Amino acid sequence: MSRRKIIKKIRVETAYVIACLIIGMLRMLPRRAALGFGSVLGRIISYVAVKDVKCAADHLTLAFGDEKTDAEIIRMARETFRQIAMNFVDTVRIRSTSHDELKRLSVPHNMERLFSALEEGNGVIVLASHTGSWEWSGAYISIMGTPLSAVTTKMYDPRLEKMLVDTREYAGINVVSRGDNTRDILRTLKNKGAVGVLVDQDTKVKGEFVDFFGRPAHTATAPAILSMKYYSPIIPVFTYRDSQNRHHICIGEPVTIEPTGDKEKDILEITQKCSKVTEDFIREHPTQWVWFHKRWKTRSVS
Repeated sequence: MSRRKIIKKIRVETAYVIACLIIGMLRMLPRRAALGFGSVLGRIISYVAVKDVKCAADHLTLAFGDEKTDAEIIRMARETFRQIAMNFVDTVRIRSTSHDELKRLSVPHNMERLFSALEEGNGVIVLASHTGSWEWSGAYISIMGTPLSAVTTKMYDPRLEKMLVDTREYAGINVVSRGDNTRDILRTLKNKGAVGVLVDQDTKVKGEFVDFFGRPAHTATAPAILSMKYYSPIIPVFTYRDSQNRHHICIGEPVTIEPTGDKEKDILEITQKCSKVTEDFIREHPTQWVWFHKRWKTRSVS
């Protein structure tokens, strides 16, 4: 084994051990203490991860530069890391949180929109984003009785992946790794369930370039394709944390268009609308999105 591979293996093993220790501690602590730890950790990271903070600040400037000062942008960027750390705390604690407690800490908004869409009988495409604790919102929808399959990306370490899958399955979520088990997605829709898809990140999937905060962003077209093929409505489900550390589960209006008969054109329009409703929610809760993600990494060749 080469020296580089040995160093990489040591880093992976060290990261795994540290993750296990932190997760174990967070699950044993009372929620208030665990969130306090997450808040402090997030603040520390926001001063240590200089490159990530700069990336977040650059993206925030792109979105809010005309209305916020440089000092405000930096504060927002740092607050983003605190929020993400606290959401990480609640995510790893889902496995040790009773369903009754999970319901108590959730504040649903317009759930009737989701139930009404499900009653149509063609399943539902849940449009989610990396805003707030998206894992928590998925758990809430599932324990409220909606069969939910979540399309996810596998983690680099299969042991950490298993821990996350166990957390999702505890809440009754069926995990579908991107590119695998396509039949599970179709089975969920046929059984009048919901398929959760996140489209607000730049990943290696089939997509189109649509506007996102004023710039073209490569965006997954899976929700549009599934919706058109199986007549499944697209329902935005976004979440944010409030000052009392409750999770607000916000159900948006269905994403619809007037079909033109031109399949490619319709897919592009639906994808643009999905991007717009995602952007609108992020604008309402700007410090709760992952601004350090390189959302505009992929460039259009045209």
